[in-house]
Parts: sequence; structure tokens; C-alpha cells
Amino acid sequence: MLLSSIPAAVMPQTEKKVFSALNEPFVDIFNFSGEKILVDMKYYKAKRCGAINTAFVRLSVAEKLMKASALLPNGYSFKIYDAWRPYDVQKDIYDEYFGKLCADEENKGKSEDELHSIAKTFVSFPDRSAQFAYVHSSGGAVDLTIVDDSSKELDMGCGFDDFSHLAYTHSFESSDNNIVKNNRRLLYHVMTKSGFTNYPSEWWHYDFGDIFWSAFTENSKIYPSVYSYNDILRSKYD
Repeated sequence: MLLSSIPAAVMPQTEKKVFSALNEPFVDIFNFSGEKILVDMKYYKAKRCGAINTAFVRLSVAEKLMKASALLPNGYSFKIYDAWRPYDVQKDIYDEYFGKLCADEENKGKSEDELHSIAKTFVSFPDRSAQFAYVHSSGGAVDLTIVDDSSKELDMGCGFDDFSHLAYTHSFESSDNNIVKNNRRLLYHVMTKSGFTNYPSEWWHYDFGDIFWSAFTENSKIYPSVYSYNDILRSKYD
């Protein structure tokens, strides 16, 4: 039986969003969940400069992840690919992707502004702001998938950080591949029912309290940027 469909992509409009700071503590989601939510930090495994091997999220985000996890079918659980992300990692990812776009023959003749616009569809610009910058600096953004009772990832049609049309959350809605379609729908529905919003060009990316969540819900964004690992440790909730 298929779950209800995923809406077509509408990218968030983040301009002029109100900011209401809430310096909520960070938690290690693996420990917070009693090791029920698995962690596979992709940028650490890829040896990105400055990447860490712990999935830190804000306390309310952790609580909502536990709520979403409880909505999964028996034996299923989450695996986290990325959560709070240091500035150096964000800059490394963005610069690499932007460089690929610049080198792509298909983009010949496009302006630098046009290429930055394309890049920001998949990777937030690594801006440093006094209050808020890229969403993964907030502790409100999380990249994740679903695994079965043998810890095998469900088939989502493409992998994490696949910067193509296949990554759009709704991209399999017109497909005959009901397995992928239902797997994406399952992730989408348990997360949105628990208070998260989805970034529509990435099936794996969900938000609470950050600028993308604010844009979709019309609520004020609440989590300020944190760039330093030491600052994370100082605000850690045990």
C-alpha cells in the first residue's frame, strides 16, 4: 500500500525572515537516543577538513527525531549522515561544487551569479553571519535516511549528496518504482508529522528552527549559527 504523495518542489524564500534567538543546548543524538538512532557521518568518513564524527543537534531537534523514530514501522530506525556542520566543512563542500559547475561545459557562458544560484540549490553558501548563516550551522538541520532491522539502508533511488534531479524529494512520484516512492514517502511523512520541514531538492534533508523551516512555516527562525566545535561542547546538554 502506497503512502500519500509528496508535494512538488517549492524552494524556500528565505529573505526578510524574522529572527528570534534561542540558544538551546546541543546533544549527541546517538547517545541521546540510547544508540537507537545510528550515525554515519559522511564528511568525516570522506576526510573533509574539519569534519567531526558526532551528530550534534539542538535538544528540541533530538526530541523530535525520537518522536519521528517512534512513527517508523517496527524494526526500522534512522541513520544520520550529517547534522551540525563546522564552517570549514561547509566552505570545502561549496567551493568544490562551485568549481565543478564552473568547469562544466554545459555552463559555459553563464555568469558567476548564475552559477552561485545553481550551486545554492544543493549547497548553502558558506557565509559567516553574526546571527545566522548556512542551515547546518544552526543545529536545526539534519541529513538522514531509514534503515531496516539489519541496519541496511532503504532504497531511496539515489545516494546522499547526489546533486541531480533524482535528489528532489518528489522526483519518483511519477515513477513506477513503488519501492523508492514509498521509502521516500515514509521518511517524508514521519519527519513532517514530527514538526520538521523538508528541503525539496534533497530527499535526505530536514529542518527545524532554522531559516528553511522558518520559510515554510512562517515562524521566526530560532537557532543562531555556531561555527566552533569548542562552542558546541560548551553548550552540550548531558
